[in-house]
Amino acid sequence: MLLTTLYLLFLGTMVSASAIPATSFLPLSSRQAGNSAASMLLVIAPASGSCFGASATNECVTNIDAAPFLIKAMVDYGITSPPEIAAVLSLIAYETGDFKYNINHYPAPGRPGQGTRNMQMPNYNLMYARSIPALASKLSAITTATSTSGLSDDQLNAIRALVLPDNYSWASAVWFLTSQCASTRPALQAGGQAGYAAYLSCVGTDATTDRLAYWTRANTALGIS
Repeated sequence: MLLTTLYLLFLGTMVSASAIPATSFLPLSSRQAGNSAASMLLVIAPASGSCFGASATNECVTNIDAAPFLIKAMVDYGITSPPEIAAVLSLIAYETGDFKYNINHYPAPGRPGQGTRNMQMPNYNLMYARSIPALASKLSAITTATSTSGLSDDQLNAIRALVLPDNYSWASAVWFLTSQCASTRPALQAGGQAGYAAYLSCVGTDATTDRLAYWTRANTALGIS
């Protein structure tokens, strides 16, 4: 019951999931959900409470700013499993340095075309942009290609720019999970480090000590033991 309650405090919406009986909770108001989610995000990303001193001030957002976009992303892509939510939030928090960055800057000046809140590589940003009907006309003005092979740095950056607005950027990690890592979802939903490691392997990285620290905090925030 505690896990159900904490999960709903983050998501803040009525959902239907086999692991979470619909009769065991009531929906929260959007303000309650946003406040609760913001508190959880601060546990996961402890430095997200302020943008003071951020090197990319136009990219940095606080936990309070991020909360509504992350809630919407989970709802839009139907993510209802607490271990999946924990994994995605930990990835975003790690990749953005506690929500400080929206594009890749390191090593300077950064990799052309890499960005969004999960720091997607350019080829995935193209795939992501192609999946969003509202971006079709703008994307076609940049390229009609289905691959980033042969595209210029300017084109890669222009594609990235399409998916940098908050309503797209905060949802990119969830899109990646559902579209590129579907085969890892059963293991991830089962909970535990093995499932998380399988998810990270799909992303193209390993469960390093730093990443595990974010994941552990995410589990704590969502009440996952």
